[in-house]
Amino acid sequence: MNHRERVLTALNHREPDRVPIDLGATIVTSIVKKTYIELKQHLGLPLEQITMLDYVQQLPYVDDALMERFDVDFRLVQLPAATSVGVDIFEEGGYYAFIDRWGSKLHMPKQGGLYFDWVDFPIKEASQSALDNYHWPRPDSDEVNAQLGQQAKALYETTDYALVGSAVIGGGIFEQPARVMGLQNFLMALISEPAFADRLMETITDIYIESCNKYLDQVGPYIQVFTFWDDLASQNGWMINPEIYRKRIKPNQKRLVEAIKKKTDAKLFYHSCGATRGLIPDLIEIGFDILNPVQVSAKGMDTRELKKDFGRDIVFWGGGVDTQHVLPFGKPQEVVDEVKRRIDDLAPGGGFVFAAVHNIQAFVPPENIVAAFDTALEYGKSPAFSK
Repeated sequence: MNHRERVLTALNHREPDRVPIDLGATIVTSIVKKTYIELKQHLGLPLEQITMLDYVQQLPYVDDALMERFDVDFRLVQLPAATSVGVDIFEEGGYYAFIDRWGSKLHMPKQGGLYFDWVDFPIKEASQSALDNYHWPRPDSDEVNAQLGQQAKALYETTDYALVGSAVIGGGIFEQPARVMGLQNFLMALISEPAFADRLMETITDIYIESCNKYLDQVGPYIQVFTFWDDLASQNGWMINPEIYRKRIKPNQKRLVEAIKKKTDAKLFYHSCGATRGLIPDLIEIGFDILNPVQVSAKGMDTRELKKDFGRDIVFWGGGVDTQHVLPFGKPQEVVDEVKRRIDDLAPGGGFVFAAVHNIQAFVPPENIVAAFDTALEYGKSPAFSK
């Protein structure tokens, strides 16, 4: 099988010749800049001029040399992350800072900083007048989308990689309100100012639909996967009452999914960290095809049980190696054993894409990263995991 055939086989819940592998095809399955440089040096690969994909998470575009080293099956066709479009980084005391396209300020410490964090927000109160006066962001220009369409067409016609895209120009429908007014304030608004919270989420959804339509008019025929992210869970369970999700947030997610499906046949990828087991039936009902990152160390996220209960209806993308404990702190052989265990649990019958749980972080030993992806390449071949 070539890369695209392998991916489509797995995404359609059939067993491919080997487990598809992802590193760097999304902003939630990549590697931070510091560790990326260390990994390339460890492998003896030339260090190219680094271009940043996502300033908040400090993610570089992963170059072809590293993707080819691990035989990654995907390539990215994506609008730059919302916070890196025309970003102007400046200094503010002991921090680097910038204003994102939604008008929020972010900081990263100059000394030892690993990420940018939101520190100031444009919406100061949960009122209708605040929304009336807010400067809403606009989708990227037709020229940008046309250029991405040309790139997608060229990749589709001249390579056999599976192509991954997204045009959601911010966080999710639950996440983004927290990024424009602060999480605590938004959680309070959901209860105390429901009309405000609903209008905020509905307007964000409208903007996302417009952005996706513009992007998919150009890119939709060529991509195999379309990504969306909306964190709703923590380490131990839901971040909010699930009934609030089903009544207030889920209808907007469904509206976005329906709009996307009118423009592309790509499989829909949903990212939420944490203990998402209780969310999975809702995602299947809405029409999502893929769950990421499969945080195996969170409550209720046993990979064997997830596969048994939901493996016929949703693809698991991630969960390939525990990134809270094993990948950063284990020995290479422990990483090998962990990867084999997750492949045994998730790969039989298809419906699995190997990736680390979320982005590979700073201070992860390069030897462990190599052990993980080399094991996935070799052990992920069908004879190894077929039972």
